[in-house]
Amino acid sequence: GAGPTSRTVNGKALSSDIALTAGDVGAGPGKRTARFTVGTSTAGWTSADCDYLCDGTDDQSEINAAIQALPSTGGEIVILDGTYNITAPIDMNKNNVKLSGNGNATVLKRMWGSTLQEGVIEITGASVGCCVENLCVDGNRASYNSINNCGIYLSSGDNNNTITGNTCNNNSGNGIYLAGSNNNIITCNTISNSHNNDNHTIYKNHTDHLTTSSTTIANHNNNIRLK
Repeated sequence: GAGPTSRTVNGKALSSDIALTAGDVGAGPGKRTARFTVGTSTAGWTSADCDYLCDGTDDQSEINAAIQALPSTGGEIVILDGTYNITAPIDMNKNNVKLSGNGNATVLKRMWGSTLQEGVIEITGASVGCCVENLCVDGNRASYNSINNCGIYLSSGDNNNTITGNTCNNNSGNGIYLAGSNNNIITCNTISNSHNNDNHTIYKNHTDHLTTSSTTIANHNNNIRLK
C-alpha cells in the first residue's frame, strides 16, 4: 500500500530528528495556545517534570524566560509546588499571559529590597488580559522592609487584568498596588501581615473602574486607598 502522508508543523516536516520551538507550535492557523511549567530542584522537581527548572537562586530568571518564550498571543505559565527565591520582579510584559500556581504550596519569596515601587510579580508594558492566580507571594519583610516592597504591582496602562485566588503575606509595602491601570478585577485574594503604618493592602493610584470582591484582609490597619 501507499506510505504514510508526510506531516508538517510551520513548514517543518515531522521526523525523529526535527526540533520544534514554541514559535512553531503557535504558528499554525486557528487558536494559538502555549503552556509551560516551572519547577524547582529545591522541592525535588527535575528537568523531566517541567519545561524550566529553578535551583533556588534568582528563580525569577527561569520564570521570566518562560514568559518570554510564550508567543505574542500569550499563554500560561504554571509554577509547581515549592518555594522560589525571587531577587528581581517577575515581569508579565505580554498580553493574555496567565501565571498560576497551586495556592499556598507555590511560594514566591522576596529576596531583595526595592528602591522604587516594585512587586514580586509585576504586570507591565501596558499589558491587557493577564491573570495572576493561586500563588503565594511572601514579602519576607523580616529581612526586606522597604516601603517600596509590594506584593503584586500593576503599572500604568495595564488594563483589564485579573488578580484572583492569591495570598500576599508579609509585604513591607502594599499587598497589591495599581498605578494608573483601569478596569482590573481583584477577587478572592488573602492579604495579611503587610506594613501597617503608611501603606495599604490594596492601593489605587489614579486608577479607575476597579472591581474587588471576596478579598480577605488580616492584621493590617489600612485597607484600600483610593487616590
